[in-house]
Formats: sequence, structure tokens, C-alpha cells
Amino acid sequence: MRVKALVDKLRGWPLAVLVISLATAVLLHKPLVQGTGWSHSYFFNASWVLGFNDALQRGEFPPRWLHDGFNGLGAPSFYYYPPLAFYVTALVRGVAGPGMDHSHLMAWGAYLTTAASGLAMFAWLRDKAGAGWALAGALAYVFAPYHQIDDFVRGAMGETTAYAAVPLVMLTLERTARSRRWIPGLGFAFAALILSHLVIAMLVSVSVLSIYAAWLVLTAPKAERAAVVLRCGAGALLGVAMAASYLGPATLMQSYASLQWMWNAGAYDPYNWALLRPDLWPFRPFSVSMAWLGWGTGALGLAAVLAAVGRTLPAKLAEAALWGGITLFGLLLYALPWVWHGPTGLLLGKAQFAYRILLGMEFAAVTGVVLAAAGGRWVRLLVLVPLCLIPLKHGYDINAGDIRMHLVQNGDLSDEIRGMIAARRTPQEHLPQGVDIASPRFADPSLMSGFSDVPMAAAKDPGAQITKTGVMPDGTVVVIMRAARPTLVVLHRFYYPTWHAYRVQPGRDPEVAVEASGGERLLAFRADAGVNTYRIRIERSPLEKVCDTLSLLAILVGLALLAPSLMEGLKKFRKAAI
Repeated sequence: MRVKALVDKLRGWPLAVLVISLATAVLLHKPLVQGTGWSHSYFFNASWVLGFNDALQRGEFPPRWLHDGFNGLGAPSFYYYPPLAFYVTALVRGVAGPGMDHSHLMAWGAYLTTAASGLAMFAWLRDKAGAGWALAGALAYVFAPYHQIDDFVRGAMGETTAYAAVPLVMLTLERTARSRRWIPGLGFAFAALILSHLVIAMLVSVSVLSIYAAWLVLTAPKAERAAVVLRCGAGALLGVAMAASYLGPATLMQSYASLQWMWNAGAYDPYNWALLRPDLWPFRPFSVSMAWLGWGTGALGLAAVLAAVGRTLPAKLAEAALWGGITLFGLLLYALPWVWHGPTGLLLGKAQFAYRILLGMEFAAVTGVVLAAAGGRWVRLLVLVPLCLIPLKHGYDINAGDIRMHLVQNGDLSDEIRGMIAARRTPQEHLPQGVDIASPRFADPSLMSGFSDVPMAAAKDPGAQITKTGVMPDGTVVVIMRAARPTLVVLHRFYYPTWHAYRVQPGRDPEVAVEASGGERLLAFRADAGVNTYRIRIERSPLEKVCDTLSLLAILVGLALLAPSLMEGLKKFRKAAI
């Protein structure tokens, strides 16, 4: 009987794993065979995948500075860009071997994160709606239009990964509200969301997580509400601490790169993407397609509410109405221009694109519709949902050409793209702060070929002589030189404050000053008179060391808190199997 009970309890999972894995393979079968296709971020993603893997191979953990970025000048990409999706592609490379090219690494990474999103959605819905409806909801989540556009058109690897983290955050949040045993689970899930995409974590926290957390508190017995708040707050804080290794540098070291370019241009101001300001929409017809998806997803939320309400409102239908309402709240944020500026804009204004809120809206809409259907209101939904699919299909179809181009062949469409990937071209916001892009050296921003004549090291004093230069496997630059007087030495590297220079000598090597040289902001150091050898390398800043330590301690705490529950679950499994 115990074995039968265990089988009954797990019965839905084997089928869910099989169906979701196969459905994801059908969705992505062309990229899996030929490599991921062209997208808005294709060559950036390829450069990051290759650079991230190279950094891991050099033993850098966590990877932050990409030594080959900007055609060898270097880039601080992973001080700022969330790394979880690139750990996934690194895992793919570890399994497949070094022979797999970047386009296939990205394709299989997308497969894993997309399938994981479906399985996470199934886990979230299974206890609420039953295995059948949960599987239907998981498939709807995998095939949701913005989910597909995120991968096929935008190439947003971080957002695609966040699709897998959001259901886990909500599942562990709900369990944490009931029991403190789930605090570490919430911590790991929330950390995964932050490490997937910081902006999505912010938008989901504002539009989905906060409302659902308030619902969990208000529906708890009055005597338990304070404990619910404390447990959920502890889990969220633990997650922030786990993600501190990325979160700290990403938020506190922004002044060292040209990140203002991410927000200064009108096309990257979420105010200009608001649904109620069509006169400002940039990048047409893409912005028009996003608007159709916004209205259609909001309509699904409204459908969930209309299907759920009635003379009586049992708990399952009440929650369906809640998730429909959360979807509508997301639509409200998307629609209103003023929320992206002013006091609320201090936070929301960093989103760049208001349509990014669609990720949380799709999650909430699928949840609301599935719960309403599982609550017996599926007949109403048979009438309402097809109406909602009309704007969703129209918004999706506007991107049909880009999706078709993505599926026809991999993204290495031209010599220029292949050259940009070979040059490890990263976004211009990762250039050093204060760089003058009007300099003639930036005349070729794609390949950065204007810097090709910059030697590895050159002394400002014409009387100084550079006798030898080299680069160690870990990226350390070595310079051997002779100088009659102190001089500035400029390197073939972009400046970043975590570069440090040392004069090699017996005993402890003394540090020498580094600075940014000229409008190009190249790395330079102050060399002393005489014959000397210098080594210049990237080192972790005090902030990075503190944040890395905090993350390690938080992960250890999470594992320690999780261990008793895992042991108890293992004992139950063994007893059931006997």
C-alpha cells in the first residue's frame, strides 16, 4: 500500500517530464540541429557564451571581466549582466565537450531553460489544479507568445532563464508561508531569479510577488500573520544574500562603466513604450506587436476573473480571480506612462522596456486560467479564451518574419557577424565610464579595429624602452622595460578600477598606480626609473570579496537549513519503498 501511495503521488511527474521535454524539443528542433538562429542579441550572446566559458577554463570564479572582450581590450560584462544563463551553457559545454560551437551551445541552453520553465510551472500548478490541468498550464507557459519571442526574436537569454525561476519563487513562497522548513527553498529560488535577470526580478517583485505575498498574509489566520511575514521576509533576504556575489557589483559598481547609455536614449526609456502613449512607441512594428501581446495577456487575466466569479467563490476560484487581477495590475503598469517616471520611476525606470512586464503577466494569466478551469469554470473559458487569443496571435504574427529567419539557419549570417563574434563585441554600455566614442579609434565600433595599432604596452616617455611584453594564461599582462625617468605606460586594455599593477622584485611586489589614459580610457600605469618587470592583472575589489563571502555563507546556511528536510524526505521514500 505504501508503494502504491508513493506511485500515486508521483504519477504525474514521469508523464510531465516526457511531454514537456518532447514539446520543448518540437518547439526548438531546428535550432537544436543547426544552432540557434539570428536574434536582436545574437552576437552579444555568442561573445558572452565564449568569453564566460574561457573565464571558467582559466579558473576565474565567478567570471566577471572578459579579457577577450572588445577585440582584446577587455570588458566588465559580468560585473553587470546576470550570469545564470551562461552557467547553463557552460554546463552544456562541459557535457558536450569543447567541440560544440557557440550557436549550438545557445540552442541547447535555451532548450534546458525552456524545458525547466515548463517543469517548474507544472510543479507550481500540480497541487493547486491536479496533474492534468497542471500539464496543460505548463505547456501553455512554454508556448506563450512572449516566451517564444524572448528566445526567437530578442535572444534574451537571461529573461528566458527567468521564466524557469518565477514559478519556483511562487511555489516556495507559498510553502514558506505555511512552514519555516521552506525558507531555504525560497532563498535558493529568489536567488535564481535575481541571477537570471535583475530587471525581471524587480518587475516580478513589484507586480506579482508582492501582491501574492500580501494575499498569503491576509488569508492566513490572524495569529499566524506576523509569522508568515517573518518567514517570507527571511526567505527573500536569504535569497538576496545568496545572490550578493552578482547583486553587489551590479548595483554598486555602475559608475565604472558607461551604463547610462542603457537609459539615456529615448528608445530605452520605458515611458516611451507605455501602452497609452502609442505616439512615442519606438522600433515599430516591434513595439506594436508588444502592445498587442500586452492587451491580449491582460484579456486572459480578465477572462480568469470573469470565469471565476459567481454566486459562490470557493478558495480555488478565489485564487484564480486573484491571479487574473495580478495580470490586470501588470497590464495597468504597462499601460500607464507616468509610473515609469517620477518617484516610482526611480526603480521602474531602469526596466528599459515596459513590455518586459509581460513575463510576469504571462505567468499570472496562465495560473489564473488554469485554476479557473480546474475549479469547474472551463465552459466559460471555452468562450472567453479564444477571444483573447486573437490579439495574442496578431502580436505574435507581426514577428513572423523574424521568427522565420531565426529558424531558417544559425545566426552566423554574414562575415560581419562572424567578425563581431571573433572580436568578442559586447554592448557599448560596457565601455569604461567617460570614454569618448567620438575618438577616431571608435570609427569601427563593430570590430574595434581602430585600436589594432595600439601595442600591448607603450611608454609615454620616448626615451623609455619596452623590451618584452606578454600575456599569461590568466590574463595577467607582463611588461619588461627600461626607463631613465618615471613614465606612464599605456596598455592595449580598457581601464577598469579592478586592474592592479605591481613591480616585480624579490619579496613582496610593490603596487604602482594605475589610471585611465586619454579619451579612449585605456589602462595605464606609472613605471619607475630603471630596468623593471611589471605585472598587471585583474583582482577582486574589497566589495567583490565581501559580496562573494556573503553569498558563500548564505548558501551554506541555506544548505544547512535544507538538510533536515532532505533527510526526512529520504527516510519517507525508503520506508515507502520497503
